[in-house]
Amino acid sequence: MPKALHFDSASIDGDAAEEIWRESLRPMYEIDRPTGAAFRAAMRTWDMGGAMLLTQHTASDEVRFRRTRGRIATSGVDHYLLHCLLGGTLRSESAQGEQRVPVNSVTIRDMAVENVGIARDAPMLTLSIPRAALDRRMPAGARLHGACWDASDPVGGMIAAHLCSLARLATDMSDEQAALAADATLELLGACLVPKLRFDTKADDPRLAPMLRARALSHIEQNLRDPDLGAESLRRALGISRTALYALFDETGGVARHIRDRRLDEAMRRLTAPRHGRERIAEIAYALGFGSEKTFNRAFRERFDCAPGEAREQGAARVLKAPSDDDDGDVHTIAAQYQAKLLGLR
Repeated sequence: MPKALHFDSASIDGDAAEEIWRESLRPMYEIDRPTGAAFRAAMRTWDMGGAMLLTQHTASDEVRFRRTRGRIATSGVDHYLLHCLLGGTLRSESAQGEQRVPVNSVTIRDMAVENVGIARDAPMLTLSIPRAALDRRMPAGARLHGACWDASDPVGGMIAAHLCSLARLATDMSDEQAALAADATLELLGACLVPKLRFDTKADDPRLAPMLRARALSHIEQNLRDPDLGAESLRRALGISRTALYALFDETGGVARHIRDRRLDEAMRRLTAPRHGRERIAEIAYALGFGSEKTFNRAFRERFDCAPGEAREQGAARVLKAPSDDDDGDVHTIAAQYQAKLLGLR
């Protein structure tokens, strides 16, 4: 196996350590730390055969990891994170409420869900798992965000022990062994998660809502550029009544809002992607079904709290130099190497 990526602020001079650490995690989070607090953090990451990343991470004091709408839309990270808390405190805040994670327990975060993780002196092991790798082992419509095994749960203890074993043995694995370990880990999680799952069904709804919603979301993603995409065209594509369609999106603000939000997310992705740098803002707006640039600008600011032009400028400022094979020993390329591995998961 290629050697693990290793970062330790104690071995890096000056303010560069925190800059490298923040840049490594930028695709996933906006990070807040107490002003003036001394910085201390360490990370070690193993590539498990290209199927997942295993990261051992700790940071001193309180750190807020914010997964915002803007970060979700632009990061290219469509993963689940499986955390095993080894010490300190960890809690999460989202639209579902607050969740406190006990030491030695295991919890899942969905990177498509807005949330804030608040960690204090919290060493942990984290698996970064591509969404498709876990979803195909789950029933249609399953919601994984917030699933948690307490430390007193024997199944949770088994998963925690498995993660600790991976961290202990990963360095000595060959690429083939790492890939086998990743596949076995996914099968283990798939089996253990089933009793923890929540679904999009309602108690009085006998229809197969999860399956219909999955089809609806797929249709929306494939037709974001279609200016006629809306509740009526979606209803016809699914072959269901308007009432049934509205029920599928009742918890997320309605069909029209979901379509608009997904178009805005795609617009944010394009505005911050270098390969779309020559496209005018109006071209992006019209290509995604907005009737006017004014309407687009207003909706964009409402969703992301910034103008499209500001988002483009911020994206251009964040572009990293891609790592090369010759950079392997340079600590200033750790962030780029970590990002490349994270975004390369399939």
